[in-house]
Amino acid sequence: MKRLLVTAILAAVLLLPLVGTASPATVNAQSGNTWTASYFNNPNWAGNPVLIQTVPFIAFNWGFGSPGAGVPVDNFTARFDSQVFFNAGTTRFTLQADDEVALIINGVTFLDTRGAGQSGKSLTVDVPLNQGWQQVQVLYREFTQAAFVFVNWQLVKPGTNPTPPPPPPPPPNNCGPASATSVQTRFGDYTPCIQQGIHQVNCFQSDGAWNSPNRGSIETEPQITVWGQCTADSWTTFTVSCDPSVPQQSFKCSKTEAGWFPG
Repeated sequence: MKRLLVTAILAAVLLLPLVGTASPATVNAQSGNTWTASYFNNPNWAGNPVLIQTVPFIAFNWGFGSPGAGVPVDNFTARFDSQVFFNAGTTRFTLQADDEVALIINGVTFLDTRGAGQSGKSLTVDVPLNQGWQQVQVLYREFTQAAFVFVNWQLVKPGTNPTPPPPPPPPPNNCGPASATSVQTRFGDYTPCIQQGIHQVNCFQSDGAWNSPNRGSIETEPQITVWGQCTADSWTTFTVSCDPSVPQQSFKCSKTEAGWFPG
């Protein structure tokens, strides 16, 4: 439940021209960066993202709406990933979110409000960094009602590290299971379904055998979320979340033999 303080903060935020854009201070801090924004239609960063965007900064106020197609207005999560070049010294990060946010740099969590009841509060953390490229990740979770997230930083104590910037490290791995981009089975080519994000029945073609599945049995299946050839009706488990407290999830192979859906 939102507290009156959060409502007051949201009212102040809505008065600013920040819907889907960044404040001038944020632009100064994050100028030149590129973030990969991955949105999940659940509160646990589970499975594959339903929407991926490339954004120049993290400064979003969705109000009571959704970030985009496929993302619900409540109970969704987002992951923002970027390779950022920092000068040597202590950098102060400022984060504000409704409902929860976490800051992870090079795999180390420096701020995490998950389960802490700090929705809407502006929080800061000082992080000592060497000069060079750093892997920065921000996790965001929205439960109900208003949704916003802002991230900013500034160098508060310069250090001495004249090393020239090396190339950025490779992007971080997705926390969910790998999914094929093209699949063909004896029941058809499922590549169009993968590319369009549609149910596997739209690509199903019966091979005419007496013991083969029919279209009706495919229509009753949940939509495949992890594409790849498998044995029909078999089961497996996948790691589905960046959150280590979330257990592995069971998946069942579609009768099309083209991939797995949550069981």
